[in-house]
Amino acid sequence: MGTEDFASQLLPVVIGYDIATYSFARIFHEAAGLRSLVVSDAPRGPINDSRILDVHLVPHGTFDDDAQFLRVLHEVAADHPAQQLILLVNADEHVEFVANHRDELKERYFLPYAPAAAVRTANSKQAMADLLGGLGLSVPMRTAVDLSDPEGWSERLTEVTFPVVVKPENGSELAENWNQGLRKVSVARTRDDAMALFMRWHDNNIRTRLIVQELIPGDDTTQWVVNGYVDRAGRITACGSGRVLLGLHQPEYLGNAGIILLERRDDLIADAKRIVQAVGLRGFFSLDVKIDPRDGSARWLDLNPRIGRGHYYLKVGGVDLASAMLADLRGLESTYQTNTREGIFCIIPAFLANRRYVRDAELLRRARRTRLRRRPINPLAYSADRSVRRTIYRLGNGFNQWRRMRRWYPRPTDSGF
Repeated sequence: MGTEDFASQLLPVVIGYDIATYSFARIFHEAAGLRSLVVSDAPRGPINDSRILDVHLVPHGTFDDDAQFLRVLHEVAADHPAQQLILLVNADEHVEFVANHRDELKERYFLPYAPAAAVRTANSKQAMADLLGGLGLSVPMRTAVDLSDPEGWSERLTEVTFPVVVKPENGSELAENWNQGLRKVSVARTRDDAMALFMRWHDNNIRTRLIVQELIPGDDTTQWVVNGYVDRAGRITACGSGRVLLGLHQPEYLGNAGIILLERRDDLIADAKRIVQAVGLRGFFSLDVKIDPRDGSARWLDLNPRIGRGHYYLKVGGVDLASAMLADLRGLESTYQTNTREGIFCIIPAFLANRRYVRDAELLRRARRTRLRRRPINPLAYSADRSVRRTIYRLGNGFNQWRRMRRWYPRPTDSGF
């Protein structure tokens, strides 16, 4: 079967409504002309008024209930009986859903995600710390705290030095506890700060396990991202890296990159491959790593068994994750891809990568040279999907992102918080 005939039988089914959702639709449209079906519980700017995707709206809360989620996916499959469906998600809880219901979905959906055991390992901060240590890789000093055991909090805090960052041990528990005050990352400058934070969450009936982790110094520019794809045979067919110039700082997106300079660090890529293979991941993956300015060592922070919110940066660098996945779907051995093109990826205004936020003069010069050679790329600015409404939304969103940066991170700090 030819490539065009094969592509005509495919339907990417993307869950969500944010910029990662749109970026999924864009990479598959660019790779094979595919028009995606986005299943969302709310209409939102990134997916509205698009010519490269259709939106299927479901009641709010559908994705919070496994039975309802499955029912919707089975209905989508029944509506498209002649097509091979590809299920694409980018939230920790949705990846766990796919892993837990693989047997019920695999007949109609191609699932570019890891088995349940590997997902549990990747989503567990403690399991990953143990695995990284076993590989001889550096991780921040950390301890685990159980919010259901207040008597044990004080003793566990003796195992770390302050300041610290506090995260849910399992990222998939964040959504269900968000309204009670739990956040993806919280900072505690002192032991008393940490105890007060734990007590507030405990009083709000949060009983999850937390990771309390040494805060590695360094502003946003000390952070790197590594993303890629592992095929069903366990071959890593795509892997590349980028350096964060500026992250997002509003609470719900803290830790996500806003502007990325495409730079390949082969040492980080090599170590990322070791991590991914040790965990046993399949499909899309993303990792966060911070370079400790005190000694230049790489401190590995998180492994995500999913593509990541800013995954389009790799396309800017010449890596086509969609084509890697499509080759896997066809059972073909894909030529290995890594980033070979310079460029800047941005989901916030690129002009924010200025001397205010990029304090390293040499890095700022490199970023400016790159920007002069090639215009920064925002995945929302797609020439094949241009319209007045989408342009108005993109410009308005850029202005709002600038306002949020001024509110939440008006000047860079030596910690990134």
